[in-house]
Amino acid sequence: MQRLKRGRIRQIIAYHAYRTTYQPLLRLSDDRIEGRECLTRFELEPYRSPDQWFQDASEVGLGLDLEFETMAAGLKGLAVMPPCDYLALNISPEALRDPRLSALLARVDLRRIVLELTEHAPVSDYGPILRVLAPLRSRGLRVAVDDVGAGYANLRHILCLRPDMIKLDISLTRDIQHCPAQIALLAGLVPFGKAIGARIVAEGVETVPQLRQLRGLGVDVAQGYLLGRPI
Repeated sequence: MQRLKRGRIRQIIAYHAYRTTYQPLLRLSDDRIEGRECLTRFELEPYRSPDQWFQDASEVGLGLDLEFETMAAGLKGLAVMPPCDYLALNISPEALRDPRLSALLARVDLRRIVLELTEHAPVSDYGPILRVLAPLRSRGLRVAVDDVGAGYANLRHILCLRPDMIKLDISLTRDIQHCPAQIALLAGLVPFGKAIGARIVAEGVETVPQLRQLRGLGVDVAQGYLLGRPI
């Protein structure tokens, strides 16, 4: 089974068997698209979610190879985006500590890049991550904590990294207009974000009532099928 997984991941990398798509992020203060998140969709059948492919790659020791392959492809989108817009790239803590990252970003205008730190396992030591991020942030890079409200992306994670953006997991935003507990939670997170200088981004926005509720709570940016599908 491991040999089969490894062969399929090597095939994906060798033949670029994936599509790079971009989903808009809408600034709610003026309803303007301010950036796009890069997302990867895989071409091999049977269809599996991107998370499953990246998990397989990690299990056979090719996780970082696949991650850097897809990040490099995603960066090409900058050439056709409006020059004032940013590109958001998902990245794992392991990739942040990999020397290939500096080479990948060496010739990129980092004022146009947001690294969304994905977190599927706890981080025991933030020191190495902060040391890598410091020179990149000095060049204008912004950092987002992704999937807040799911997994290990907790308040300690936010406090240690001091992100520029806090991206709320879809579990916190889905049908929020019908859930007083979710409304109360976001009513506390929005001023918390402002207090530490982080903008609040709501993922999974699919209905007008949901968007109206998020706007009323003071969420800064929204992303979801209502506002634009990945293209």
